[in-house]
This record gives sequence, structure tokens and C-alpha cells, in this order.
Amino acid sequence: MPPRIPLSARPALALKPTTQQLSVRTYAAVSTASPTQPPSHRAADSRKTQLHRTYLSLLRSTPLMLVFQHNNLKAVEWSALRREITAALAKLTPAGEHDAIAEHTRINVIRGGVFSAAMGVAEIYDKQGGKEHGTSKEAYKLTNKKRQKHPLSPLLDGPVGIVTFPVMSPPHIKTVVDIMFPEGRAVKGLDPLALSGIQKLILLAARVDGHAASGSIGTGRVVDGKMVRWVSALPGFEALRGQVVAMLQSVGGADLVRTLEALPVSAVRTIDAHRKVLSGELDVKPEGEGEAEAKPAESS
Repeated sequence: MPPRIPLSARPALALKPTTQQLSVRTYAAVSTASPTQPPSHRAADSRKTQLHRTYLSLLRSTPLMLVFQHNNLKAVEWSALRREITAALAKLTPAGEHDAIAEHTRINVIRGGVFSAAMGVAEIYDKQGGKEHGTSKEAYKLTNKKRQKHPLSPLLDGPVGIVTFPVMSPPHIKTVVDIMFPEGRAVKGLDPLALSGIQKLILLAARVDGHAASGSIGTGRVVDGKMVRWVSALPGFEALRGQVVAMLQSVGGADLVRTLEALPVSAVRTIDAHRKVLSGELDVKPEGEGEAEAKPAESS
């Protein structure tokens, strides 16, 4: 058997770099700016930017928003809960009629940090008359330092969800509050999965927005759970109108209604008579002319 050559005795091989090793790959620079969307503080097509725009649209268009905490609800529990609320809201409208309020009542799970940033834009940047869009650098710089002072900011830590209503309707609010946040026993006849999910929900607060409620920008108000339940106990708008009409009819309201109706009628008649005088349709003699014609007749 031939003797082995030790490793130290082997001659070092000089490796020459090949053409493939010397070549360096180069890539074309890709721009992150979107040609179809305005420039934003973050990438326009990122997940956070899209969520920010969605939350900002909800904050600007929702008069009432319930904020609640959820603790590890399963997907089947969410589905059962949404199904029960949809069925309960459908019972508020007579059969065959369309209920736009129930159709646009939504339950959403939100990301607290992004929602807090969008809330700062809705209540700080819009109030100061910002000219740029909600995800611009100007809006970010203006609201970044002030958004931590909002009363809802401490409540947005952890798993948080919201319930949005398109209009202020006490019957719809009461239906949702009674099912999702019961004070005593839960509503009878609910799905067991929905009951399991309800036990993991806590009502934190509500936000009443000034954009849709009163037309004033940046005047959102935070109310607690007791105030939400008090609002939900109010009758609907149709019931309130009926109570006002009944009160007017019982306490001499008929005379008041006739008096109020007579005011615009008399104003219309006065304006119409003035129009006829100006157009010559109605001949009105000046004061004193009739007395001057009567005196010669008496002297004769």
C-alpha cells in the first residue's frame, strides 16, 4: 500500500477567479411611489395605510361608535354573534320593508395604534382645516404628538373592536347593547356559540362624532357605558313625534297649530297683494283722494 502524503506537504493550489465569480448582479431600482395614489407618510399600498384610510372614513361618517374589548373569541363565535345581531335588527322593521340602518350596522375588530392615529386626524387635523389628505406627511406631523392626549387612547391598548351605526337610532342601539353587553342575564334563545362569545366582551366607551351628528368638524365626544344605555332607552324618532303631537292636542295644541299655520298664510297674502299693486292689477287710491272728491259733492 503506497504511503500517504501528509496534508502539510501538499502544494497549495492557486485558484484563479473565474468570469462568473467576477461578475456582479445588478438590479434596477424600483420606486415605491404609487402612480395612482397621492404621496403618503407610509407606502401607499401598505396594510397600515389602507387600514388608516378605512378607519378615517368610519370616523368621519359614523355618528355613534361603540368601543369594546374582546378576549380571544373564536371565528365561529364571531360568526354566531353577527348572525344573532342581524336577526334581531331585522325584527325592528315590518316584514317586506328595507331597513338601511340594520344593513349598515357593522362589527369590526380594529388595530388600536392605527385607529388612534386615524382618530387624531379626524379630530385634530380636520379641525384645523388641513388641506392635505389624511395619510399625508403634514397630517402625521401635526397629529403625532397630540393623539396621546385623547380620552380614548388608553382604551385602545389590547384587543379592541367597534360597532358602528349609520345614524342615531335608539331602538337599534338598544338591540345591539342588550345582546352584546347585557347587564344581567343574556337574551333568551341565542346560539350557544354566541353566548360563549358574549361572555368575553366588555363595553368600554362610545364615541359620538360631530362630523355626522352636528355638522361641526373635530368635535367628537367620548361617553361611558351608562350614557350609552341611557341613550338606548330613549324611544325612536317616530315615537317622539307621536308624543309631541299628542301633547299639543291635549293641552290646547289645536289652537296653537292653527295660529302657527295662519302666520305664513297671512304673510303670503300680504306679499301677493303688494305684488298686484306694483304690477297694476289692483287699483289702490292714495289716502286723501277719496275725501277730496267727497267735499265738492257735499257743497253742491
